[in-house]
Amino acid sequence: MACLGAGTLNDIPYSSFVKAGAAIHLVDWLPGVMDFGIAHRIIEEPRAAGPQCLYCLVNNIDPRDYCCSFNRLEESGAPICSACEISPDEPKYCVAFKKGRFPYVYHEDATGGYASAFGTGLARALDGVTSWRQAFKRANLLAARVRQHRSRLSIPDDSVDLVISSMLISQFEHEPYTYFSRQAAALLGAPTAQEETRLRPTMERLRSTLLESQIERHLEEIERILAPDGRCFLAFELFHCESGENVWYLIEEMSGVLNALARRFNFDIDGCPGVIGDSEFRTNGNRSVVCHLLLAPKPQ
Repeated sequence: MACLGAGTLNDIPYSSFVKAGAAIHLVDWLPGVMDFGIAHRIIEEPRAAGPQCLYCLVNNIDPRDYCCSFNRLEESGAPICSACEISPDEPKYCVAFKKGRFPYVYHEDATGGYASAFGTGLARALDGVTSWRQAFKRANLLAARVRQHRSRLSIPDDSVDLVISSMLISQFEHEPYTYFSRQAAALLGAPTAQEETRLRPTMERLRSTLLESQIERHLEEIERILAPDGRCFLAFELFHCESGENVWYLIEEMSGVLNALARRFNFDIDGCPGVIGDSEFRTNGNRSVVCHLLLAPKPQ
């Protein structure tokens, strides 16, 4: 199993994969977030028992492969080792936990190097700019140029039975465009309303290039690492409703995702009943309809 954009593991049933004995690959380019997520997912507190450590509890794994601090199980029979020190904070975690060689963790770019190449080249591209028009022009040139930059995740070809990409594509709409706008504003100040209106076509071209390029590279990596008989679970926001409103807006850029998916994958509508379809959820008062899809590689 590989989770691309794993973050703090909120979107995957991590304990279920460990209990199943799966080889787990976690990918996120933000250092530290996955280690935080793992530490806060391994301590469980059933009602009828005290704290339990996932790694100590599972019989078909060696806890020493997952935690370098593992010593020995407590004689009381509780599924927790003698080195464990439970934090007073919520949610509970083991203060002594030190990640072992499993799961595999990669601080890498799930867009095949595209997003990181744009971010790395931005400072040089904006050097000496004197107007927002100039900043957008250079950013658009950079966004086109870094399409030539390619890098691969450290996951071998055709090696993963299940790839999960949950809400990561939805983030592409905002990053790295937001990073560009903040860097440009730090140099030029916020654009005036008149400038925003005049530069809107240029702005939309940059947003579109960044989004479409990231989606294509992300799908390329999924296609590359997925086993011939594997599956990909993909989720992204398709409709959005602002807090206090009763009008739903189509995320127009996301509608193009379906065409991009159709070029590379078959849709496995029957393979996961109850998961395929749309679900509504709320964040800070905003409402979203999220599209869930199960994908199968197209035969070569």
